[in-house]
Amino acid sequence: MKKLLALTLALLVVGCAKGESAEDPLSKPTSNLEEIVFYCLTFTNIPDNYDQINNAINEHIASKYPDINAKLKLQLFAPAEYEEKIRLAMQSGMPIDLFTPLNLASYVGQNQILPIEDLLKEHGQGIIDILTEDIGPDAFKTYEINGHTYGVPINKGMVVTPTLIYNKDILEATGFSIDDIKSFRDLPQVFDKVKELYPDVIPYANTNQGDTFIIPILGGENDVDVMMDRVTYMGVVFGDSGKVVNLYESDEFAQYTGIMRQWQESGYMPKDMATSPSTATEYFSAGRLFCTMAGYGGNEIGTLVSMTTGQNIGSKWIAPYYFDSSTASLATALSSTSKHPAEAMQITNIIYTDEFVINTILYGIEGTDYIKVDEHHWAFPEGKDANTVSYTAAYSTGIVGSEKLQLQSLGVSYDDVLLKLRQNVECKRSPYYGFTFDPSKVINEMTALSNVYSQYIPGLICGSLDPAQALPELNKALKEAGIDSLIAEKQAQLDKWIAANK
Repeated sequence: MKKLLALTLALLVVGCAKGESAEDPLSKPTSNLEEIVFYCLTFTNIPDNYDQINNAINEHIASKYPDINAKLKLQLFAPAEYEEKIRLAMQSGMPIDLFTPLNLASYVGQNQILPIEDLLKEHGQGIIDILTEDIGPDAFKTYEINGHTYGVPINKGMVVTPTLIYNKDILEATGFSIDDIKSFRDLPQVFDKVKELYPDVIPYANTNQGDTFIIPILGGENDVDVMMDRVTYMGVVFGDSGKVVNLYESDEFAQYTGIMRQWQESGYMPKDMATSPSTATEYFSAGRLFCTMAGYGGNEIGTLVSMTTGQNIGSKWIAPYYFDSSTASLATALSSTSKHPAEAMQITNIIYTDEFVINTILYGIEGTDYIKVDEHHWAFPEGKDANTVSYTAAYSTGIVGSEKLQLQSLGVSYDDVLLKLRQNVECKRSPYYGFTFDPSKVINEMTALSNVYSQYIPGLICGSLDPAQALPELNKALKEAGIDSLIAEKQAQLDKWIAANK
């Protein structure tokens, strides 16, 4: 799931502003064009030479956008080296114009990213139009720091709604309908029937190790803004209170973990779920699982799990999703060392609005690296795969440009892509959407708190620890690790943000 940066940058470098031209693209002297270097992250093998990709994109730009005085130089890097390559380029003076920061606030704090609000107005109208439609009028809010805009958000489905993934055949045998399950609280009555009919079937198992997904469900049902921490949830805000609190001291957390304890004691979940590497996919594939819960965008996850496991799997949204700043954190940024920021923004505009450019960055040369199956789908040429085509960055689809312009893999419904984009606009937003937390003053505390999280939270949310005993121990350990200092720092920054955004 977490494919992130490069493609966006590549696309960024590729495009510019729209326009038609009758002139021969070869009549445009490429030596006079400003070269925009895009550091692009890829998750597949990087070929020794991919000049054919840059050439195809630049010929397209020269032909379609004759007023753009720029050409793309796409540079691919693997995840393990990506951020190091960015730092080295900036320190050494090597050309780098576009990239995708993993921690935007950190790069801004080190003056490594250019503010782009004026460049957007002048050269990014296509970006503004498409992001306003697919994310909303506040699309750039999460990327605003101290009154400046520092990134172009990746235009994709960002809402991961808590979703029940279930075996449709088993549910039908119980006599219950999916309409009988309106929240996770309705599941025990079904679990009891599953246990009666299928003694060897596990009613519920986790999608990710040590996680029942109960905290995201709690957050969605109670409007919890996680204040940029969807990993350990240290310091959150409920609703519009404006008060940063310890989630693990809340009545809500006690109630939800109490339910998980009941599920564990009732035999609904594997006893070793807090520590076992076995997860829902494995159990589904073996025909030994009724359901799991996890976060997904759109409505197609049941179909995809069916294809993966060979079982008849359905899905249903089981709780709301609460859209806060942590939801939208990935963006394309302009390096502060760029010598051609206007041209870099023009290229970025093309990436977000030009189908040829983004699909060439992702999939390579049509007919050689991929074939276009229909208007919205692609496939590898017959007898080829990701390891044998001359070029592909197909696994980077979620980190570049606009998802609605990208060809989709066979089996993925394009209507579901559009649904995910609508969810961005329709999902309930936190009043603190746009707040970003700078953790630099509490790094030591965060490390210590993460260790406490690992010690207690998996056992609590998987029901193997008794909340009555473990919660007091947890909160004592959190205080000793510095959670009060973290909360105080988050509160101070949030108060400042609220004052500046009245």
